Order: sequence, then structure tokens, then C-alpha cells
Amino acid sequence: MRMKNTNRTYRTFDKRIVGIYCISILIFSTVFYPSEPVKAQQKDSTQTRIEQDIERALDEFDSDESEQNLEELLEFLQNLANNPLNINRADVDDLLQVPGLNFRLAQNIVEYRETEAPFQSINDLLNVTGIGEATLDRILPYIAVSSGLDRGRDLYLNSKYWTENSRFENFTRYQQTLEEQHGFQRPDTSGGFVGSPFKYYQRFRFTSNHLSLNLTQDKDPGEPLNHPADFDYSSWHVALMDNGRLKSLVIGDYSVSFGQGLLLWSGGAFGKGSEVIRTPNKNDRGIRPFTSAQEMTGFRGVAATYGGRLQLSGFYSNRKRTASEINDTYVRFPTESGYHRTLNERERRFNLEQETIGGRLRVQIPYGFFGISGYHNRFDKPIQTGNLPWQINNFEGQTISGYSADYRLLAGPALLFGEAAYTDNGGYGVISGAELELGNRTDAVAVYRYYEPTLQSIFGAGFGEQSGDPGNEEGFYFGVRHELSSKVQVSAYIDQFRFPSARFQQRQPTSGYDWLSLFEFNPVPSLKFYALFRHKVREEEYADFDDFGREFRILGANRRTGARFQAEYQVTPSVRLRTRFDMSRSKSTGNGSSRGYLVFQDIRFYVSQNLRVDARATLFNTDDFNSRVYQFENDLLFVLSNTMLFDRGQRMYMLINYSASSWLDFWLKLSTTVYQNRDVISSGNLQIDGNRKSDIGIQARVRF
Repeated sequence: MRMKNTNRTYRTFDKRIVGIYCISILIFSTVFYPSEPVKAQQKDSTQTRIEQDIERALDEFDSDESEQNLEELLEFLQNLANNPLNINRADVDDLLQVPGLNFRLAQNIVEYRETEAPFQSINDLLNVTGIGEATLDRILPYIAVSSGLDRGRDLYLNSKYWTENSRFENFTRYQQTLEEQHGFQRPDTSGGFVGSPFKYYQRFRFTSNHLSLNLTQDKDPGEPLNHPADFDYSSWHVALMDNGRLKSLVIGDYSVSFGQGLLLWSGGAFGKGSEVIRTPNKNDRGIRPFTSAQEMTGFRGVAATYGGRLQLSGFYSNRKRTASEINDTYVRFPTESGYHRTLNERERRFNLEQETIGGRLRVQIPYGFFGISGYHNRFDKPIQTGNLPWQINNFEGQTISGYSADYRLLAGPALLFGEAAYTDNGGYGVISGAELELGNRTDAVAVYRYYEPTLQSIFGAGFGEQSGDPGNEEGFYFGVRHELSSKVQVSAYIDQFRFPSARFQQRQPTSGYDWLSLFEFNPVPSLKFYALFRHKVREEEYADFDDFGREFRILGANRRTGARFQAEYQVTPSVRLRTRFDMSRSKSTGNGSSRGYLVFQDIRFYVSQNLRVDARATLFNTDDFNSRVYQFENDLLFVLSNTMLFDRGQRMYMLINYSASSWLDFWLKLSTTVYQNRDVISSGNLQIDGNRKSDIGIQARVRF
């Protein structure tokens, strides 16, 4: 009977799919189809290109597997696009921050302008070895050409030096779930939320070529805000940037990202995805001012980098953290959520002090970099881990130190990279890889990693199957990308991995593998297609019983398979349509198999030069949580939205961006999700009675 009902459900869903495609065709033929073929299409806006870079990296990001927050990385790309690099002045380190550039290409750019001539236009980059039309198109939003000369030290006391190319921005953002959640119905003495249901964010930032001043304040839903100084989280910094040999000096909040991320990486990092070549090899961002609202990320204190080819970085941090209390003496490792909404959460707010001191020495040689890094960390209370099998290697105690060495070297057609890290509890980890140029149209990357179960890299974010701190993993990754022609490109990777010790919710070693393939076809500039296929197998433990009723654990395979098809059509310079069909299948030894589907149709419409509208209608149908599906959504500026959908229903949203003037911008996002097979959404304090969840977001930006 259940199978019959399920089949009926899918037949109904299939009719809706046919319907939405018929509507799309009708729109094409009656409204938007031009009277003459479109001979040229408007280039994507800078914002659109950033969205594409983020979405491409997030295609396979499973937010359920990690609390990883990529907000800082999103802000980094937005800020880079708002302040493009001058390719006549940027050094290799600066150029490595641009998506699409690796060490070889960055070095080629610097060598060209020093041996040939300064760049007169962006298109002059096509004369640089290794840069073609595709690479130039990808890096275009993040670079600029200027003939400005470096200022000398005698101008450091001149106010114009510090205000050169200055900009001021103020963001104010309001977001709220419209349906009432249980946490706002319960009294705070019964575990309910103590504050209001809205999320409020504001940021004030002044930047110039050499100076950055910032104040960010944030209040989450359920947290109180009684007066302007009562924000649950505040972040600030004063930073000097690019002042001769003083590369950076930050007082306040900052992030540290060194090497390949095995030891120190607090700037956000992507995992495996459809960007199969660049993702495994991190381009370290060093010490940078921190501007986002990621409450438990980064450091607070003072940090600096000084030097040229030989660089020395140092940092000191002392900040308050929040941890669950075991008793009067011991606490758990600090939480990552940053929520302080209930009386219990507020009672332990900032109950742990964390002090960190560290540094890095890096030397640049003609063919690459070598670096060594280290830190010492101390908590003012002893940390105690749990006693479950997957917790036995977690950090315990009050102090920990870590050390690492990393490299990036050019060797003929190969770019070699890697890092080895050690923590003083006796654990170590290593990652080593090579990017290869296999002809003019083929690139490949091969990476091996081994992170001991005892590696306690509490600030790391190394590449791997598991998100977050590197540890308890071994794997080999191989990716390849090939241009069949200027219009057709194929990409693929395969990754074999194992976990030498028990991982989360497992009691014994496990292993697995996954692969991805991507086919991209751009027959004309206004039309793009892609097909993506992915498959992952991971061993999981399941409970079974013997003839005497005794439980025992067995290993089985959890298989997850997916396919995605997308078409994007620039109908006119002001109208873009995008259609996607996504399906997933999950099969496990313990729970059988389940299927899921998603289809959406969205439109981007420039009503005028100052008004843009993004709208999307999504239908989804999954058997259960295991067959869940994801979609990246357009959102308010600096807001990352990778929405997870499961069960059966529809989701719609509209995003309006209006530029009232050159100094004032507004955003409005309205979204709603309606479920057809449930009358309760979420649980606990977040529970909504009903089948609908709706959200509103309003944002204003003032800049001059």
C-alpha cells in the first residue's frame, strides 16, 4: 500500500513538473522571445559573477554535515569585487586572492608587467602566458587597471595618503520568520526565548587604500536588545593595509589563514564541489581584518605582517567564548552557534577565556614559497571531552600548541603544494598535491592527505571529506578538467577516503569514496547548459540483534546518488531565465532506499537600470531526510543562503534590489515554504504549528 501511495505522489509531482515547463515555454514564446535573434548579451553584473563563484563551490556542500559558516568567505569575495585589485601594483600574494588564479598565473602576471610593460587595459592580460578568454572572464570582476604610483614614506603623515580612494559603508539589516515559533510563546522561566523574534544586523565601515575601520553588531532571533550598546555580538577593528613593507597591522578582530589550512585557517573554506581543480589547493590569505557576524570565528587582539620576500607575521588574541558547563571546574569545548537566547544560554554566555599567541615566517623564492607557522593556546578553565567512541581523541585540558610547515613550488608543468602539521599531544597530519597542465586544454590535480585521529588542530580547516577541523582521515583525490572546444567543457573528480578511528556517531573505522562529473555546454553566449552527476558511498554502522535479542553493530554501505540538469537563457539584456531539475537517491543497509526531486524556474529581470527583481518557484518531493535536496538562493547582500529541502511542498521567493541613488541601495526578500505532508515544522523552541514557514528580510546600504 505504501508503494502505491508513493507512486501516486510521484505521478502528481510529475504533472506539476510538466506544468511548470509548459508555463516556461509559454513565457518564452509569448512574452520574452525577441523578434530578432539576440546577437549580443549583456555581461553579467559583478554581483551575478560573485553568485556564480559561490554557487559553483557550494553545489555539493551538505550543510547538515557541518556547522561550517561561509559568511566570511562570501564577504571576502564581495569586498574584493567592490575594491578590485590594480594589476599594475598587486603583488603575487594579492593576486592569489582572486578566484581563478593560482601561483603560476599570479607570478606570470607580475613577471609580464616587470619585463614587458605595465598593463594599459584588462585585455592586455591575454598576452600573459596561461591566461585565455575563459580565465580572463572569470577573474574580470576582481581586477582593475590603474597607473597610480606607490606613495613614499614621506607621505605617511599626510592625511590624503590615508584617505586615498576612501569609501564609507553602512549596512542595516532586518530579518524575521513571520510564523510564531514555540520559543516565543513559552515564558523564559520555562526555557523560552528572552528576546524578540527578529534578527538585526548593522555595520559601519570606512576603507581606503591603506586604512580600514569597522564596527559590526548583530542580534539573533530570541536574543534581547534593550539599548544600542546591548548587542549580543560586536566586532570591530582598526587596520593598516599595504603600507610598504608593513603588509598589515590589525587591532581588534581579525582572521588568520596560513598554508593549506591544516593548522591555522579562520577565513572560511570550501570543500569538494564542481570546481574540481582549484578547491584542494588553498591560497592562504594571511592576516586580514574581520568584518562578518560569525561570532565564534577568528581572533581578537593585535596582529601584523611585515616584510617582502621574507615575511614575518605575529598575532596575539584574548577573547571570551561560550561553553557548556559540566560542573564547577570543567567545561566542554566552546560552542560554535553563538546563540544566547534562553536564560540557560545567557547564564553561560562568555564563561570561558581563550588566549592565543602565534606567528609565521614565510620566504618567497623564484619558484614558490616556504613557510612555517605555530601557535600556543590556553583556556582559563580545563576542557573535558565526552566518553563516546568518536570523542576520545578530542582536545582535553587547558593548553595546546601546534606547528606546521607548508610549501608551494613550480616544477615544470606542475604546481606542487602541501603542508605538514603537528600538535603537542602527539598528533600529526600531512597534505601533498600537484596541479598539472596536461596541454593547452586540460588541467588535473592529485592530492593525498593523512590526518591522524590524534591531530587536534582546533583552528584548522584542511581539505577533506569531513568538514571543519582536520583529523581522523586519509584520502586520495584526483580531479581533471578538459575543454573539448570553446563551447564544451567536462570536469570530474574521484576521491577515495577512510577514517582510521571512529567518526561522528560511529564506533569503529569506516571508509568510502565519491565521484562527480560535470558537463558544460555554451552553444551561444546567451545560452548555457550543464549536467552534473554525483555518487557517494560511505560505510555506516547499523544495529542488529542475534537470536537471543542481544544488540550488535554491523557495517553497511550508505549510498547517495544525484543528478542535476540546468539551463540558463539570457533572453534579452534585461531578462535571464534559469531552469533546474535535481534528483537524489539514498540507499542504506539499515533504512532501505528513498528518492527525492527538485525542480525550479527562476527569473532575473532588470526593470530599469536601478531596479532588479529575482524570483523563483520551486517544487520538491523527497521520501525522507536522507534524500534531501539543496538550492542556492539569491539573498540580501552578504547573506549566504543554501536552502535544504525535504518532504513534499513548494518554495517561492522574490528578491528586489533598488538603487535609489549612487549612495543608497535597498534590498527586500520575501520567501515562503509550504509543505503538503506535515502540519508541524521543526521542533523544540523553533517549532511552528502549521505547514508554512515564511521569512522577510530588509536591508539598506548607505555608501559614499
